[in-house]
Amino acid sequence: MKKSYIASAAALLVVSGSLMAQTIVTVNGAKIDSKDIDYQVKLLQSQNPQVQDSPMLRRNLTERQVTMTLVAQEAKRLKLEQSAEYKQALEQARAAAKQSGEDKKPGFTQQWSAFETALQNQAYIAHVLRSNPVTENDVKKAYGDFSKFYQGSHEVQLGEILTRNAADAQKAIADLKAKKDFKSVAKQYTADPRGKQTGGLNAAYVNLKDLEQGAPAVYAVVKNLNKGGYTTTPLEDGNGLYGVFYINDKRAAKVPDYETAKNGIAQELQAARVDGAIESLYRKAKIQNAK
Repeated sequence: MKKSYIASAAALLVVSGSLMAQTIVTVNGAKIDSKDIDYQVKLLQSQNPQVQDSPMLRRNLTERQVTMTLVAQEAKRLKLEQSAEYKQALEQARAAAKQSGEDKKPGFTQQWSAFETALQNQAYIAHVLRSNPVTENDVKKAYGDFSKFYQGSHEVQLGEILTRNAADAQKAIADLKAKKDFKSVAKQYTADPRGKQTGGLNAAYVNLKDLEQGAPAVYAVVKNLNKGGYTTTPLEDGNGLYGVFYINDKRAAKVPDYETAKNGIAQELQAARVDGAIESLYRKAKIQNAK
């Protein structure tokens, strides 16, 4: 339920940049070209110069564009563009572009196309939620399941040391057994750049219930550790990394009351319904990578 509505349900190819626009993928016959992804990369970099162009970034942007294209197609099929709300939003945006002179600048045609696609996506999301609204009873039931699931659970602040070989992991464990400070040991041995800066400690707490579902191998080795405890056998992840885990803090989890939790739960239920609708579109879609 925590996925964004633009999260892709399809695995797409790794995309690299090109000096000439070429089709990357088709969505029900509609082409997504490399120039579309080039534009999005440049837009991101203009907003944040630290963004690095990479195959992973392009893959993510392509997946996002596939979803937005698919949703825009469904919005058109449902004739959502004919609604008064949609027309008003489009007219206001066009008037603002003319007033500011944006419509005369290079690249405006591409910007406007992207805006229309985004607006069609918003219209479709509104349509899904109007057609299948989240009721108060839905929220109350979800809260009951949520509170029951987390009742009596604990959350931990984890520390982790990730090494590229078992020998370094064993050295880290030996230092911890010698009562050396976890942060200093992590900074010395971890291969994780962020871990070297933070001393291997995660700022956020994680509920052991969530850890059990999301990372069962880690849960299995830390579930019985108390505050100050650490794993004495390196955990191999199958990709050449070895982990040593530490419990910096452990505390009983507090389950928020209904009034505190209800808005967040309602939002998650809404997101889940949008996700379900988009996944249904994917199942019916014809998506083809360019050869």
